[in-house]
Amino acid sequence: MDELFKDSVQLSKGINIKELISRPTEFHIDLDFKKKSMGMMMGCDDDLLPDMDEDEDSDTEDAFKIIERTAEKMMLSCPEYHSFKDLASKMVDCIPSGEVKMLVIEEGDGPLVPVDAMVTIHHAAYFENAKIPFDSTLTTNNQAPLRMRLGCKKFIPGLEIGLTMVKGPKARFLLLVEPSMAWGPQGVFPRIRPEPALFVIVLYQVEDTQAAARFNDLPSEEQKKFEVTMNTVTSLHSHAKHLFSKGKYAAAVKDYQQSISILNISQTEDEREQREIKKLKVNSCVNLCVCYYKLNKPKYILDICNNLDYIIDIETHCKALFYYGRAYEMLGKQDEAVKYYKKALKLEPKNKDIGNALANIDKYNLKSAEKEKELWQNAFKSLPEEKKVVYDVDEDFQDGVLEMCQGLAGRDEYSKFDLPNGLSKGEVDCIKDLCSKFEGLAVLEDGEGRRKRISIVRKLLG
Repeated sequence: MDELFKDSVQLSKGINIKELISRPTEFHIDLDFKKKSMGMMMGCDDDLLPDMDEDEDSDTEDAFKIIERTAEKMMLSCPEYHSFKDLASKMVDCIPSGEVKMLVIEEGDGPLVPVDAMVTIHHAAYFENAKIPFDSTLTTNNQAPLRMRLGCKKFIPGLEIGLTMVKGPKARFLLLVEPSMAWGPQGVFPRIRPEPALFVIVLYQVEDTQAAARFNDLPSEEQKKFEVTMNTVTSLHSHAKHLFSKGKYAAAVKDYQQSISILNISQTEDEREQREIKKLKVNSCVNLCVCYYKLNKPKYILDICNNLDYIIDIETHCKALFYYGRAYEMLGKQDEAVKYYKKALKLEPKNKDIGNALANIDKYNLKSAEKEKELWQNAFKSLPEEKKVVYDVDEDFQDGVLEMCQGLAGRDEYSKFDLPNGLSKGEVDCIKDLCSKFEGLAVLEDGEGRRKRISIVRKLLG
């Protein structure tokens, strides 16, 4: 047993210091932890660490190499330096005491990160001259980046300070943090020593979820400033994009609507600022169309596209034309949809989404035509077939009756032609049927039996 615990034991779950102090805590040790420890540290699938018949020192070495390669791939490798003192001479102080120093490797895109923003980062923390991080997002959460809100005391103080002094997203920087601004002057044995730590940080995303609230608290003249507009709208769009990715389309709509309201009151000083405001207005409108498409509200899409036509020439905007088509397709107006899809395709001939939309309409029209054809075929099948009448008379009799009927039908005045007595039933049926095919002719029957008289009458047409 002593041999088993000769080396330090890594806990599978972190310790909450507050809980440790305030209430009794139990530790359960898996005696087979040596075989599992590296897998837990990586927090990844077993495929990355296949079972091998080598000794545990070799397993540990291979796992460290994987971490080192992953850190290099994710741009989280420890930089080359002679000493922390040498590295610190190239950094700037984040606070007057110098306990947090920074070196920006790649500047971010947007404004400074707000103190209450939601950030998404990858980080790796190194002790001096170490190649393997003692703490990193690469070994936790299945190697997914960490997403957390600032100002909630969930980051160590030095990390929070550093994050609020860079522009984001897409910033990459180094932080040299003294123990007092990290895990405390005593460290957290055995993993975290009471020594300065170097953090390599990549900032992927910044969501200023409180931007709208801060904007509403500003005086009206402040709200109109171009810089305030840009910062607020950029933050609203970032938050809306996150909401959209989570399927919260109605909430995203509110952010884009507020963006348009803010852009409408913004005051610009030159053409460059006007172009930026116009660009954001168009972007807000088009994104609203996308949200309303997801919410199945085609009439709202048409309203936005009509308003967008006052900002730009919509005939030159592929995405706006595309959603015009989407709206008409949702309303069942296929011809209108095709018209706008074709306009959009003319602007972007290789756009697959437009091509697919047109192909789907073609399939729909083809199926509709086939269905209509099938309905008509079924309708005709349901009609009773016209029976061919066969009379018990010779052909000469039929020809004579037909000639007589044609002669009577050609007259303009009232006429009556009495047929001879003694006609058979077949002959009478033949006369009635042929007369019915001429307008104005009728067969009159008078009497019964042998006294029965049959006449063909040419009526006057009113």
